[in-house]
Amino acid sequence: MNVENKPQQTWLLIGLTINLVATILHYTDNFIFFTNYPAPAGMHPQHVWIAWLILVPFAVIGYIQYAKGNFWVAYSCLCVWALTSVGGIAHYFFESMSAFSLKMHIFIWFEELTGCLLLGFIFWSCLILQEWRKEKFVD
Repeated sequence: MNVENKPQQTWLLIGLTINLVATILHYTDNFIFFTNYPAPAGMHPQHVWIAWLILVPFAVIGYIQYAKGNFWVAYSCLCVWALTSVGGIAHYFFESMSAFSLKMHIFIWFEELTGCLLLGFIFWSCLILQEWRKEKFVD
């Protein structure tokens, strides 16, 4: 583990935890109240939880790889996870905003905000701190 990135690792863990809470709230609500959420034709409630189960490993692997100092693998996995979080806004392509309840808006935008924060962290780590350039220390 890279000893120098410990504070950043803590911030990433906090951000991922908050984002996971946001996705759990949104995906669970979307699954339970599937008929209330506008969705593309052919989509079924099972697709919601299956998608979440497929995507969660990207967040977990991304964090583990970041902690190990394998930054490019971490950035790639975390980008997939974060982009799917900000992708929740796509709900609004299928119906007008007035078709959504306040709760739905809150869950969508909570996930959107936390996904944007994760993307911000990735860009900060990669472009500003350039952690990928730092020497990796082995325990």
